[in-house]
Amino acid sequence: MPRRESRTPGQPSGRAWSLSLVAGLLMVLGTPHLAAAEEDKPRFDRAIEKVTTTPGTTFDLPGGFTNSTGRTLDTLYLEVQLDRYLSFAGEFGNCWYQESHETLLVNSMICRLEGTMRPGRSYDLDFGKVNVDNAAGFGNIYYSVPTEAKPPEGARRGTGRPLTFDERDRADRYVRSASASASASYDVVSTRVEVDNPVDLSVNEVTLRGKRGDKVKADFFFVNNGPAGERAVFDDEEDNETAVVVNLTVPPGLTAVEVPDFCRGKERGHGDKGAPGASHYYCWQHRLDKSRTMSPGQFEYFPFVFRIDRADNRPGGIRMAGAIGHGDSDPSNNSAAIKVDIVGAPATPSASSRGVSLSPVLIGGGIAAALALGGAALWLRRRSEASHTLREES
Repeated sequence: MPRRESRTPGQPSGRAWSLSLVAGLLMVLGTPHLAAAEEDKPRFDRAIEKVTTTPGTTFDLPGGFTNSTGRTLDTLYLEVQLDRYLSFAGEFGNCWYQESHETLLVNSMICRLEGTMRPGRSYDLDFGKVNVDNAAGFGNIYYSVPTEAKPPEGARRGTGRPLTFDERDRADRYVRSASASASASYDVVSTRVEVDNPVDLSVNEVTLRGKRGDKVKADFFFVNNGPAGERAVFDDEEDNETAVVVNLTVPPGLTAVEVPDFCRGKERGHGDKGAPGASHYYCWQHRLDKSRTMSPGQFEYFPFVFRIDRADNRPGGIRMAGAIGHGDSDPSNNSAAIKVDIVGAPATPSASSRGVSLSPVLIGGGIAAALALGGAALWLRRRSEASHTLREES
């Protein structure tokens, strides 16, 4: 007959003993973190969603990551990128810094963290303070844990204390999901930085003077007068050439004979013509890269040449397109007149000036071209008080 198992009264059975052993191990190891089962890669998961601040101030920047793998790590790279007008107040000796004036990101760092990072555990960071430039208007901070990283060529190593990490007391604390558009191997979270700093965008008034039959140059500008920078993205399209920024209505009696490549004509009640002679034109961004910030003093330039056909006292106009200028600190200069003064004809009735009229420039030789550029520069110096110098990008 089968042998019965004997045990001392009060002694746990084999199953009960196994359960007790598991419970004891859990007490020693701690509650398992669900992050380990989610994905087999580390991820940045702690970031402030939005910071609201003022120019010239600083704010504290915390961060954190989770080792969402099934193995212990002893080395990890982190990448943090700051927008234009934001900068770190201090440096870390285990981080490499790279500045680029060709992109939106001008303060990028990659840090090498060393230490024991257990599987499924979360860790917090203290990046210190971030400086907000006096010209800042908005910005973003991007964080990621790239699967493959190394200090970029030409990057400068920091000279301060090393960036360290501390284990987070709860795995679900502070957790932020990566952007839905982030790639599977490069998850990114971000902090939106909103700075209460006014921006004044403007267009200029132009007066054309000459005789019937003359061809007269008209220089139109779309300018950021500051004091803050403005995001150089005015639509949601990938192709920046679709970002229309100004609309022109040609005064009666004028005919456009030279139109910039980045402007298109439209006749009244008809579709796009794309050729000189239209009564309306729309112009899109041309010089400014979509990934840039439109700094104080920067501008878009739209050079036209018109032929004076006849006398007509009705003015035309230029205005910002679509939603551009909404929230502008000075909406009075978001549109301006285009007037014509014909020699020997009755004077055009004056209108209140919302800009500075450009000096008349008749199309001619090299001297006339130089005068045109000089007049444009003079207008920019007067209109952009917040900027000492104007930079035109190709």
